[in-house]
Amino acid sequence: MSDANTPASSETSIPDNTQLVQLHDDAAAAAAAPDLRERVRELTARALHERRMALNDIREIVSAVTSGVGSGLTSRGGEIKDGLKQAVAGLDDAVGSAAQAASYTLGEAVAQGKAFKDNELKASLEQLRDLETQIVDTLKQTASQSGGKLKEELAYLSDHLKHSGTRTGEQVREALQQLARGVKTTNAAGRAGLGESANAATERLSQVASGILEALSDSLKRQSERLRS
Repeated sequence: MSDANTPASSETSIPDNTQLVQLHDDAAAAAAAPDLRERVRELTARALHERRMALNDIREIVSAVTSGVGSGLTSRGGEIKDGLKQAVAGLDDAVGSAAQAASYTLGEAVAQGKAFKDNELKASLEQLRDLETQIVDTLKQTASQSGGKLKEELAYLSDHLKHSGTRTGEQVREALQQLARGVKTTNAAGRAGLGESANAATERLSQVASGILEALSDSLKRQSERLRS
């Protein structure tokens, strides 16, 4: 499995069930903490690093964390809306930072002349692009598998984030734009001292990143039109 700071790959990592159970239990325990957002951020970041889960595992991570926090809040009784909001914000903080780090690492690898296959570049960039959708979809799925107030609040959060966007989505968009600009600048300036394969890799990255950014822009435009209608 790849570290959170390494680019996504076309391979799918599979987290150990014991890792997910522990993540769920840790999230449930964190529900009692006054600084829930920070606790969840640290918990998610640690899962991505120390437990060797990857951004490929984002659906499993989001599900384990949100269901765990939900269980913890429910067992305590009382209001759970604010707690869930804090928890999702903390998770969003951690995933956004990990995605940004992964994009930087990808850019550095290309700048150093590492050769990539076309499908590897496409898979890496598309996986980063789709993180926001995976977070929102998983919240919705977790809501459908829950009951009572937890179901209601998770459904509300997923709908809210679908329209307002996430910190992860914002950071990914910025990172991809920086990556595309950086590669284009490098291509324009020339790649003195690098072989033909490195030049070809950077050119392909620029083309793939540009295509993904164009698709992203179209998607955001359609979303804005739906909100205005």
